Amino acid sequence: MIVPTMENDGADPVIAAFYRAALEPGQWDAALSAFARLAGGDVACCFLKAEAGQAPSRAHISGLDEQAWEAGYRRYYHAIDPGYTVLVRGVPGRMYLMQDYIGERAVTRSEYFQDFYLRTGLRYSCSGTLSDGSGLTILSAHRTAGQGRYDKRTRLQLQRVLDHLPNVFRLRDTAQQAQVHGALAWAALDELPRAILLVDACLQLVFMNRAAQCLLCGPPLVPALAAATATIVLRGGSVGLRASPLQQRLAQRVRQVCAGQACASPAPLYLADGAGRPALEIGILPLPIPAGPGACGDAARLAMLALRPLFRTAARPWPLAAERPCGLTAAQWALAQALADGVEPTEYARRHGVRISTVRSQIQAILAKTGTRRSSEIASLFSAMEWGAGAPP
Repeated sequence: MIVPTMENDGADPVIAAFYRAALEPGQWDAALSAFARLAGGDVACCFLKAEAGQAPSRAHISGLDEQAWEAGYRRYYHAIDPGYTVLVRGVPGRMYLMQDYIGERAVTRSEYFQDFYLRTGLRYSCSGTLSDGSGLTILSAHRTAGQGRYDKRTRLQLQRVLDHLPNVFRLRDTAQQAQVHGALAWAALDELPRAILLVDACLQLVFMNRAAQCLLCGPPLVPALAAATATIVLRGGSVGLRASPLQQRLAQRVRQVCAGQACASPAPLYLADGAGRPALEIGILPLPIPAGPGACGDAARLAMLALRPLFRTAARPWPLAAERPCGLTAAQWALAQALADGVEPTEYARRHGVRISTVRSQIQAILAKTGTRRSSEIASLFSAMEWGAGAPP
């Protein structure tokens, strides 16, 4: 019998490990170790850095000698870290591959790389930030030269983890304020801005937070979401989907999660609006809270359904394209994928030897075809959807 590795399991077990760390602080090392393995390496860190030039004020590190990190990075090299410069110029909430911004020539000339990073055995990193008003929280995974460069699929998996981190921190902060552990998880989940449903292996609804009640039981905040949310059925204490194929996939995934089994295809499910446009994402994750003796199955645990609307504003009808999503041309498709990878328009123009005015015209065309309003929504859409270049939406 082959036991699946964390890398093959995808991002879901890693996300679950971070939620567990929010409830059990002693599990942060385990969560970061899982994040590092998902990234195909051994080293990961999560730290708070208030502003440039200041040492991190809080840090969790896995796979690296903390004494060496303290003596090196915290005391000096943090001030000349070129990766930090890339992150503060980028968009918070997005994972960036430093290999796309820091080339071999820059590495050769960098004191940071030559005297610190390479000497610890590391070469490639994938990092993202979250901004909470007090500074930037940075989540990074690192690889050695022998482990190779990052690919797009790995970045997408790491991006899924970063997307959940604000909820993880909110859960952690609420947990720290709670005195009684029995009511802890429910109160903390109720404070999350993301809509959450907790179900057992038989899709019986155990808990629904306030954000989910607003999304599913109230008037739709965005008209385009009405058809997508109407697909979710809450009846007789159970959760279901009107679309039969999606219902079967949901039931299978929930059973696997509650049984602790790996999933061969752990990507989220997507519900469509009235025009067939993907509008609502359903992430299916294990949650480290026992379902109790009345749950379906022996020693069952809960599955968390995390609902995420893909757009904040009403969108135009989804274009009926035959080959690429949204009827994009080959050039528009390449640009949309680059934006999803965190490449800025000016950098894209430089790499491809085209005028920035041409890139801006292509962005306007993509906005019109996808019904998005700004380039950040293009990036959000195409990073969330794991489409192949020739796959229809």
